[in-house]
Order: sequence, then structure tokens, then C-alpha cells
Amino acid sequence: MKRAIQIAVSIAIVMASGCATGPERHLSKLKSAKPGVSRALDLEEPPYVLALDDDTFSEPAKNVSQSMTRQVAHEQEIHLPVEKTESLLLPAPDGVVNEQPMMLTLETLEEMALSNNPTLVQAMAQVDAASGSAYQAGLYPNPVVGYASDQIGIAGTAGELQGGYVSQEFVTGGKLQLSRAKWSQAARIAETNRSAQYDRVLNDVRMHFYKTLAAQQLVEVQKQLVANAKDNVQTHKEMLNLGQTNTPGLLQSEINLRQNQLNLQTAENDLEQAWRNLVAMVGTPELSRTTLHGTLEPTEEKLDWESAFHHLLQNSPELVAAWEKVCHDEITVERERVQPIPNILVNVDFGHNFETDNSVAGVTAGVPLPIFDDNSGTIDQAMADLNRSRADVKRLELTLSAALADQYRNYQTNWQHIQAYQSEMLPKAKQVYELLHKSYIMRRATWPQVLMAQKNYLDLQAQYIDALLAYRETDISIRGMLLTGGLTEPQAPLSGGHIDSVPKPR
Repeated sequence: MKRAIQIAVSIAIVMASGCATGPERHLSKLKSAKPGVSRALDLEEPPYVLALDDDTFSEPAKNVSQSMTRQVAHEQEIHLPVEKTESLLLPAPDGVVNEQPMMLTLETLEEMALSNNPTLVQAMAQVDAASGSAYQAGLYPNPVVGYASDQIGIAGTAGELQGGYVSQEFVTGGKLQLSRAKWSQAARIAETNRSAQYDRVLNDVRMHFYKTLAAQQLVEVQKQLVANAKDNVQTHKEMLNLGQTNTPGLLQSEINLRQNQLNLQTAENDLEQAWRNLVAMVGTPELSRTTLHGTLEPTEEKLDWESAFHHLLQNSPELVAAWEKVCHDEITVERERVQPIPNILVNVDFGHNFETDNSVAGVTAGVPLPIFDDNSGTIDQAMADLNRSRADVKRLELTLSAALADQYRNYQTNWQHIQAYQSEMLPKAKQVYELLHKSYIMRRATWPQVLMAQKNYLDLQAQYIDALLAYRETDISIRGMLLTGGLTEPQAPLSGGHIDSVPKPR
């Protein structure tokens, strides 16, 4: 009985000690299994960084709970490059400018073109050629000097005359003055064509400059679209792991990524082509590609039709040259009308008469009679050329008016598009993105919606650049009086014909 009592007391003591220490020992085991980790921290994910400037993506932490939704990873605000610029266009990445040896401006390229473009040398050569013809056409005919003899051996002498002669043609009717005036007018046409060629070169350099600048900016936009597409692929991969999308959705995001990568390659090829065309127009094909500095946004007041039309008709070098050609042909008509007036031919003989042993001299003078050739056919040709030149002025006015109408239509359309992009579309697209991003932070929108809004904003940026380039091209064309062809050989001041085929110009 006593032994049974002792056993019961021992059992009661053991049970009492086990109940007192059990919870502490269990908690100690849990702490040793996960030292220093709280349950709240175990449910958090690292912040998600939007990959716009980096080709790599953050891998999800391996210890993240798979039961949590992806929205928890984007609660912190993300600062995008598009939010840091005041301009509607995206800025170039920070490292792009520093990697280039220099930055070229439009003014620098214009100076280079004026020094290196070969068509300007050709235009100047035409001026020199016409000026040489004007000088040559007004020169007086050279005298003729020779040996003269007559009746050699008469009466056993050396002859009645042993000596020489001088022959001179005296030009009448003001032919030389009219010829020089005619070719001087041709030199004025060549000078006008030279001025037009300067405008053509500068207009083409400006157009190619803005094409290259636009291609340069489109490459940056396409890079950000590729980054957006990569982020979209990464998002779909994580959503697929969480069961929030399906395999077709992931495959479509990968297709979109590949399309954007191809678009980037196309944009880079376009930039390379634009640069090569630019340096060819400048005349320095060996120039290595560098960054262009400038702006595509309009910097001048909008042109109206009336001012553009009157500016073209009053200042177009093509019209000026056409009127100068009319003046040239009027002089030509007068020159051909005086052509039948005969010049005076004078011949002076002098020497010694050995028969009489006297010094003698003789004079002969004559004029050609315009009996059979009165130059009437050439006068008719000159009149026909004059009538054609007068009609050509009107034809050119109408042609320029029609061409200006087409350009101004495009100019006005591009201006309206730019205003719409600047005042409504781009600001609203940016606002959509910002509102969706804030809603996402507050867990009211999904991350794919944010990426789609950003993509729409970048697409509008690319369209805006295209509209700016189209505006710049039409603006340059209208202000430059529709002159293009900076590598086309300048037009000759005159076309050769029967009148100009003689050895000496007249």
C-alpha cells in the first residue's frame, strides 16, 4: 500500500513538470527552425522595377510565397523617363550623347554643304562660261595682215608692187553691243540658276537633317517599346505561374516582343540610311555618324496661303530666270534684225613699184549686199523662241501654283495633326498612364493595364515624330520656294541651237 502511494505521487510530479515546460520548449524549437524571421516579412515581395532602360529583368525572390498576387510587388511608385521631360518627345538616354565624339547642328552641316557640294561648283562654272561668252561676243574682229605683190617680172623687174596689205572688217548696226548684251543676259540667268542651286542644296540638307533627327528619335522610342514588350513578357510569365493567364496569352506577348524588336532593327537601319543620305548631300561621305542636335517642333509662325503664294511668285528664282530668258530672247530678236546690215570691208595695200621705182599704196572697200540672205529665217526663229519664253513664264507660274497647292495642303494637314498631338492626344495619353499607375499602386488596376497605357503613349510618340517630320519637309519646301535636287546638275542658262552654233557667239 505504501509503495503504491509512492508510485502515484511520482507520476503526479512528472505530469506537473511536463505541463509547465511544454509550451516554452515548443516555441524554442520553432525559433531554432526559423531564427529571426517574422511571419509578416515572409509574405512580402521585393519591389518590382519597370525595365525601360535595362534589357534584364529582376528575377522573383525564391522565398516568396506563391499564394500572393503580383500586385503587391508594385506598391511603390515607379519613375519613368517619360515623366521627367517637359517636352512631348521622349529624351535620349543619358549615355547616348556622352558616347559620341561631337554633336552636329543644322548650321554646321549647311556650312559644310556650301563648301563641299559639287553642284555649286558646276553652277559657278556655268556663270563663268556665260560671262566668257559675253566678253567674247563683244570683241572686235581681228585685222588681217599679209604680203601683196603684183606683175612680178614685168620688164625684168620685181614687179609693179612688192609690199603688204592690211584688211579690216568694220562692224555696223551695233551688232557687237547687242551680242554682248545678249550673252550678259545669259550670264545673269546662270547667276540666277546658281542662286537657285544654293537654295536647292540648303533645302535638301535641311530635309535630310530633319529626316536623320527624326530617325534618331524614333530609335529611342523603339528601344523603349522593346523594353515595354519585354516587361510584358515577364509579367505574363509570372501571371502564368500564378494561374492568372494562359499559354496563348504568353505566346502572344512573345510575338509582340519580337515584332517590336524587328521594328527597332528597321528604325536603326532607317537611321543609318538617313545619315548616309545626309552626308552625301553635304558632300562628305567619309564623315562618321554622330548625334544631331536640333528640334523637330515648329519654331516659326504658321504660313497662310496668300503670303506663301505671293512669296513664291515674287521670289522664285525659277520665275526670275524665266523672265530673264524673255529679256534675253528680246535682245536676240534685235540682234538678228541688225544682222543683215552689211559690215564694211576695207583693204589697204602698200609697197614699192619697181617698174617706176615709186612707193605706192591702194585702198579697196566693199560691203556684202543682203540680196539672197536677209537673215529672215533666223529672225523668225528668234521670234518663235521669244514667244515660247513668254508662254513658259505663264506655264511655270501655273506649275508652281499647282505644286504649292499640293504642298500647302500637306503643310496644313501636318500642322493640324501636330496641334492635336500637342494639345490633346499626347497629354491625355500621358494622363491615362499616370492615372492607371496610381490606380495600380492602390490595387485598383492590373499591371498589364499599366503596360498597355505606356505602350499607347510610346506609339503616339512615334506617330508624333512622323507628323513633325512631314511638317518640317513641307515647311522647308514652301519656304524654300519648292526647290529641291541638291545633287542634280544645275540647269544650263541656254539651250544650244542654230544661232549659237557659229564659232563666234553672236
